[in-house]
Amino acid sequence: MFAGIGGFRAGLTRAGGFHCVGHCEIDKYADRSYRAMHDIQPEEYFCSDAKAMKSCEIPDIDLICGGFPCQAWSVCGFRKGFDDPRGTLFFEIARIADEKKTPYLLMENVPGLLSMEKGRAFAVILGTLTRMGYGVEWMVLNSASFGVPQIRKRLFIFAYRDPRCAGKVFPVIGTRAKPLVQLIGGKQGYRVYDTDGAACTQTANGGGGGAKTGLYLVGYNRKDGVKGVRDAALTLNACDYKGINRNQTGNAVFVDLTAGHPKETELARCLTAQYGKATLSYHQAERSGVLIREATRRGYSEALPGDGIKLGYEGCDGKRGRVGHGVSHTLTATGRHGVVELTGRIRKLMPRECLRLQGYDEDQIDRLLAVMSDSQAYKQAGNSVTVNVIEAIGRRIREMDEELKRSDAA
Repeated sequence: MFAGIGGFRAGLTRAGGFHCVGHCEIDKYADRSYRAMHDIQPEEYFCSDAKAMKSCEIPDIDLICGGFPCQAWSVCGFRKGFDDPRGTLFFEIARIADEKKTPYLLMENVPGLLSMEKGRAFAVILGTLTRMGYGVEWMVLNSASFGVPQIRKRLFIFAYRDPRCAGKVFPVIGTRAKPLVQLIGGKQGYRVYDTDGAACTQTANGGGGGAKTGLYLVGYNRKDGVKGVRDAALTLNACDYKGINRNQTGNAVFVDLTAGHPKETELARCLTAQYGKATLSYHQAERSGVLIREATRRGYSEALPGDGIKLGYEGCDGKRGRVGHGVSHTLTATGRHGVVELTGRIRKLMPRECLRLQGYDEDQIDRLLAVMSDSQAYKQAGNSVTVNVIEAIGRRIREMDEELKRSDAA
């Protein structure tokens, strides 16, 4: 319900074990994108208006998903809550769920719903679900914790009829960091770990130079193994995340335009439906851009403060590294290292990049952009849920459901 371009569907399909039997979406442009992006079967149920949905026409369902309209609760809106007609659309989800006796509900909204009217609005939602026989759990999740470079906090509500489901889905832990992978064993101080994984716990008596961690060794790849410690570490950049500038790694970073003066960040501001408009407002979350870095006349390696660029760290002992040549000076336990911050052009995010920031696959983005204008694509990306977050929640729901079925069959 309130399907948009199908972020719930994309995430649950990626999680595996789910089959979509229908959707509801009143925006004809969003529905056109939805149908272009997903494998729609002829027998699937569809209704444009949630208020016109009839439970007797809907196939049997185990799960209702719905990002019911958030404008009534968002801090970027007027926050009229249930006084806004869009704020009452939650009750259409509740109506269908009650009539169909749906086992599970998964809903999404802005965190402002929790504080609206000092919590009374959220209490109405909880009370409605409880009276219908549902147990309810909720959690605020940030898309940045699930593998996309976007600060996007959203409230997720999971409701269930079977009391055995309690605590089986939430909390959901972000998947941004990979598990720690040990490449070379041995006693403490001789172990080597994969640099793609999370760091092992640091201790107060670890010492410098990577003692007791093995995390400072460079020059390893899975094909050739360890090639020895090199004099120069691999270049560090702000584009290590998937989802943006895939063909330009290292020459572009996000900028935050809300502070007046552009500020470089590793995470984009939260996307909104207003992003693509010609004149952006100064609401926080509507002023993201991309900084395209350029060389100065003196070149990267000879860049000096007098060239109109600044050092990210004062007093760096001249160890600025060969920024334009892919290497930096050797990292030491006592040395101070700076980053040369280069000037460049600022442009806004493109529709494809916005959709990547929401976790959609390239082929889905291709199909959407083939049938939709840029202005609509911006709006649809800003209104969407982040696919990666839905996938993570979906995996927990699937595992819980399979566990209950095994228990019932025993």
